[in-house]
Amino acid sequence: MKQFWIFGIVLSAVGSAQSYPFPIELESDRKAKTVTGGDCLIQGGLVLTATNGDFANTDILIVNGKIKQIGKNIVPPAGVKVIDAKGRVVAPGIVDGHSHRGSDGTNEGAESITGEVRIGDVLNLSALSVWQALASGHTSAMVLHGSANAIGGESMVLKYKFGRPSSEGPIKDAPRMIKFALGENVTRKSGTAAPTRFPNTRMGVEQVYRLAFQQARLYKQMWADFKAGKTKVQPRRDLRLETLQGILDKKVWVQCHSYRSDEMLMMVRLSQEFGFQIGAMQHALEAYKIAPELAKAGVGVSMFVDSWGYKQEAYDSIPWNAAICKKAGVNVSINTDGLSGTTALNVDAAKTMRFGGFTPQEALQTLTINPAKQLGISHRTGSLEVGKDADIAIWDGHPLSTYSKCAMTLIEGEVFFERRDAFGVDGSSMTKQVLDKQVNKTEGMSLPKKSKAYAIVGATIHTVSGADIPNGTVVIEDGKIKAVGTTVAIPGGATIIQAKGQHVYPGFIDGQTNLGLSEISGINVMNDFREMGGYNPELDSLTNLWVESAYFGPTKFNGVTNAFSGPAGGTISGQGSVINTDGYTTEEFGVERKAALVVNFSAVRGGGGGFDLCDQIDQSELFGGPAHRGDEHLTDAQREEFFDFLGGAVQARPASDGVDSAVEKYFDGALAYQQKRRADGNTPVDLKFEAMLPYANGQRLVLLTASSASQIRAAVQLVQKYKLKAALVGANEAWREAALLKSSGIPVIVNPAGKSLLGANSTTLAWDPYDTPYVRAGLLAKAGVKFAFGTGGDSAECMMLPVRVGQSCAYGLSHKDAIRALTLSAAEIFGVADRLGSIEAGKLGTLIVTDGDPLEMTTTMRYVFINGQPKALTSKHTMLRDKYMNRG
Repeated sequence: MKQFWIFGIVLSAVGSAQSYPFPIELESDRKAKTVTGGDCLIQGGLVLTATNGDFANTDILIVNGKIKQIGKNIVPPAGVKVIDAKGRVVAPGIVDGHSHRGSDGTNEGAESITGEVRIGDVLNLSALSVWQALASGHTSAMVLHGSANAIGGESMVLKYKFGRPSSEGPIKDAPRMIKFALGENVTRKSGTAAPTRFPNTRMGVEQVYRLAFQQARLYKQMWADFKAGKTKVQPRRDLRLETLQGILDKKVWVQCHSYRSDEMLMMVRLSQEFGFQIGAMQHALEAYKIAPELAKAGVGVSMFVDSWGYKQEAYDSIPWNAAICKKAGVNVSINTDGLSGTTALNVDAAKTMRFGGFTPQEALQTLTINPAKQLGISHRTGSLEVGKDADIAIWDGHPLSTYSKCAMTLIEGEVFFERRDAFGVDGSSMTKQVLDKQVNKTEGMSLPKKSKAYAIVGATIHTVSGADIPNGTVVIEDGKIKAVGTTVAIPGGATIIQAKGQHVYPGFIDGQTNLGLSEISGINVMNDFREMGGYNPELDSLTNLWVESAYFGPTKFNGVTNAFSGPAGGTISGQGSVINTDGYTTEEFGVERKAALVVNFSAVRGGGGGFDLCDQIDQSELFGGPAHRGDEHLTDAQREEFFDFLGGAVQARPASDGVDSAVEKYFDGALAYQQKRRADGNTPVDLKFEAMLPYANGQRLVLLTASSASQIRAAVQLVQKYKLKAALVGANEAWREAALLKSSGIPVIVNPAGKSLLGANSTTLAWDPYDTPYVRAGLLAKAGVKFAFGTGGDSAECMMLPVRVGQSCAYGLSHKDAIRALTLSAAEIFGVADRLGSIEAGKLGTLIVTDGDPLEMTTTMRYVFINGQPKALTSKHTMLRDKYMNRG
C-alpha cells in the first residue's frame, strides 16, 4: 500500500480497490500503439497533397521515413505496416511558423538585445504541449524566443518528436533563425508601470537596431583586420555580436514579431539597408496595409487570421488580412504563437475561405507549404510529394471542416500521435470528408428594400422549437414574426426576399461577454466593466454600453445577434443585460435590462484555486461508503502510474470548505434587510440590498462563476439553500457533476473550445484526456443538462462563437443540440424565450439567413435581421478591407 498526502487528506491507493470515476490520460496513453519503424503504407484515403491537387482512394508508400510512392493499389513490401485510411483524409502535417511549445524558457527581458541566448539550449520534447500539438495535426514548427526584446534569442526549427531526446528535434539543414520584435512588447507600454528600459518608443526601437548593426559591422571589421594582420591584438570574442554578424551575413534569418504597418515597413527598409534576410513578419496584423511593399521586397507574413483588439496595436487587425496579402503576391501562413493545449489552427486556415474566397487548397497551403517556405524547410516538408519527409496528419474528415479531428500524426513515417477515444464519443460525432460547396464568397452586400413587412421565401426554416420547414416562408411585420410555414399569406406591400436554397435560423446568442463594456483591454480608459469594491449589485451595465463599439459589427457579421453583456470583478460584480448587436441607443440595444446578477463564486477556503482531492478521487470510499467503479478500463500498471502521478505532481492546496461564506453572508444580509424593511417602514433604504432582492428571492437569474467540480457542488448548495434562479458560468468541470446539475435543474453557460492561439483549449488537469475541452458540451447534452455557450471576457471572441461551437460536434455534440444551445436554450436561461431563440409567430424578427451550415467556414451570411429589420453587414473590418483590397 502507498500513501500520498494530497490537499491534507491521506490517499490510500490500493491497486484494484482504488477508483477514479472519470477518463484519464497517462503518459502510457500518449504512446502510439501503431509502430512502423519509418516504413508503412497509408492505404485508401482522400489524399490532399497541398500543391498538386487531391486524390481519392489513394495510397502513400513510406520507406525509411520518406514518401516513396503516391498512387492507387500500391502493393506494400513484405513486412511493411499497413495503415487503413479508408474514409479518412490524409494531408501534410501542419507546419506552425510561430510556436513556443517544448521550450523551458521563453524571454530574457533584462536588456533590449540578447542575441546570444538560444532556444535550442532549453528544448524539452517531453513537454505535454508538444504532444498536444501532435494531437492537433502539427508535425513541424519554429520555436521562438519571446518578444520582450528588440533582438531576442536564436529560435529553433524542429519536428515535434514527442518523448525523444532534444537533439532529435531540430531539423539539421534548416536555416538558423532569430527573433526580432517591434511594438508594445518591446517598448513595454502595455502595463501600468512606467517603462524602465530603453527603448520607450517605436523611434527608439529603430535606433536600437541601427546601433546593433553598426556595432556588428565594426566587430566584423575588427576580426577581418586581425586575420589580415593589420592589427596584432586579437579582438575579444563577443557571442552577441557574433550572432548579429551572422544576421548581416544572411547565415541567420530574421523572424520579426510585428503588428503595425509603420513598424513593419521600417523593418523591411532596414533589411534592405543592412542586407539581412527576413523569413517572415510574424503576426503581421496590419500587413494588408503595406501588402504591395511586402510583395515587392519578397517578405512573407505569418499571421493570426482573426485575433484582434486585445491591445491598441491590434485594433486594426481584420480577417481579410490574408486575402489582401495573397492578392498582392505575399506568401501567407497562419500560426498559433502556441504555448499549450490543443489548437484549432486547421479551422483558422478555413476562415480564409469565408474571409477572402481562398480555395480549399489555398487555405491548406497557409498551414503547410507556405510556412515551410518561410522556415526554409519546404524541400523536406509542407506537401505530400515523392522524396519528401513523411510528415503526415490523418483526419477523420476534411481538415478545413469544423467537424473534423486529427486521428493520427506521423513524422518521418513514425506514428507520434494516435487518437484514443477516452470518452467514447467518436460513434456519435459528426464528420465531413468532402467540404460543402462555397456558394458565395462575400457577404450579402445590398439590403432588402426597407419596409414594415418582409417575407423570406423558399428557404429551409430551422425553427429550433419544432421541425425544420423545407421550402418555407417567414413573414416579419412590425418587428415581429407574423407567420411561419409553407402556405402563409404575405402582406400587401411586403418586401419579398427570394431565398431558395438558403437557410433561416434564429439569431445566435452569446451567453457571457463584456461586449460594449470593454474595447481595448490594455488601455484602462477603454474598459468600463469592472468597478472598485467587492460588492456592487446595484450596478446596471446597460447604462454605459458603448453603442459604437467596433466589436458589434464583426459579431453581427457572423450571425450573433444577441448577447448577455455584464460586469466583472469583485465578489458581486453587478447586473448585466441581454442586448442586441445593433442599434442606436443603449435602450435600443437592450432586450432585457438587468437580466442577471453576476456573482463570482469561490468554494475554496482562502480564495485559492478551484481544485481539491474530491474533484479527482471518489470520496465515498475515503469515508467508508461504497466505491464507484470508474477505472475498469485501466490495467494494474496504468492504475499504479496514475496514483504515482497524483503523489508526485500535485501541489498541496486548501481543501473545499463548502458554500462560499462571503457570498452566503451577503445573501443573508439582503434577506435580513428585506425583513427589517417589512417590519419597519422607516428603515433607511440600502441601494445595494434593494438591488439584491429580486435575485435573493428567486425572481431573477443569478449567474454564479464556478469552475472546478468542488466549486460547482458548493454552488449547487447555495442555490438550493436560497432557492435561487441560477445558472453556472465558466463551469469547466460541469461535465464531472452533470448528474448533480441535471437533478438540480441548474443550467450552464459553457465556454466553447476551438481556439487556436497561445494556451488554447488546455485541459483543467494534466491527466484529463486531451480532448476534454471539446467533449464537455456533448457530455452535458447527453446527461440532459441545459446549457448555452459564452465566449467570456474577450469581446473579439464573440464574432467566431458559431464556428467554435461547431467544433464540439466533431467530439460528440449533435448539430441539433449545438444550434439549440446557441439559440433557444440561451434564451430560456436568460428569461427571454418569449422574444428570442426560435422562429415562431409572435417573437421578435431576429434571425439570420445563410447560404449553408452556419457552423462551417464555407458558409456566407446573406442577411441578418434584428427586431424585424435587416442590418447592414458592415463593420470596422469591412471598411478597412474595402479601403485596402483594391490598393494598387
